[in-house]
Amino acid sequence: MLDVRRLRTLREVAIQGSISAAARSLRFTPSAVSQQLARLEHEAGVPLLERGPSSVRLTEAGRVLVEHTETILASLNAAEAEMRAAAERGSTHLLVAAFPTAAATFVPTALTVFAEREPDVAIKLVEREPVSGVTGVRAGELDVALVWEYDYVPAPVGDGVARVPLLDDPIHALLPAHHPAASEPVVDLTALADLAWITSTPRSTCNPFTRRACRAAGFEPRVVAETDDHRTQQRLVAEGVGAALESDLSLRELRDDVAVRPLTKPLQRRIFAVHREGASAAPIRFVEVLAEVAKPRLRAVPDTEPVEAA
Repeated sequence: MLDVRRLRTLREVAIQGSISAAARSLRFTPSAVSQQLARLEHEAGVPLLERGPSSVRLTEAGRVLVEHTETILASLNAAEAEMRAAAERGSTHLLVAAFPTAAATFVPTALTVFAEREPDVAIKLVEREPVSGVTGVRAGELDVALVWEYDYVPAPVGDGVARVPLLDDPIHALLPAHHPAASEPVVDLTALADLAWITSTPRSTCNPFTRRACRAAGFEPRVVAETDDHRTQQRLVAEGVGAALESDLSLRELRDDVAVRPLTKPLQRRIFAVHREGASAAPIRFVEVLAEVAKPRLRAVPDTEPVEAA
């Protein structure tokens, strides 16, 4: 019999793309993750992963097992939900996932409004990146997840998941305050072609965005730094290491020595909520509250199709 906990670990490795990233997500050590995978392969009797110097890839047998794991976990979560509902006489629990910038801006307001309107619903917020959030909703681990997609980087949601647009988060150029373009009211991306660039790391699903946006503007960016920390990014920009592209919601704490300028050709990060198709009333009502709270921030038509990668 295959161990469910080890199946969860295999699925997380498949999502994150490496043992170290899966370990961070699961709050395990890389050694513990490797041991669980080795034991799972021993139980299965076949190789499940092809290991490279810095990443791992599923074998065909591993891919099949992960697909079945999604079904297994969804069934287990459904059973647990029914059990809790029976034990607690029908009280409702919601588990909501949000990525950091959403969790730090409009999501807390939505939680407060929802709690006032639905006092019998116990709601819990957890922090997850979009890919992990969608996977959790599909597997039945989460009731609602907030997800982003950037121009040139569409978000793969998949079947069985409903997608509800919330807001468009405009993208700005971050420049050192002393840079000549910082004195302009708006900047053209092509005018920044000679600058070095700072992007997110490959761990983030938005990593391809800056390169693809610059290529669409007609130049190949010279990337000199990668970070997923917004404070680190701003410090690098302020010191003149390079320029960056950043969304409006991510700039809630801005350094005085960093200039933020809109682009002449607007770029967007779309934010939406997902829940399982056919979900019960509570997740749908919470998503309605999210849309209500996010509406004042709306900058553009929320259901516009993402710009495809070139």
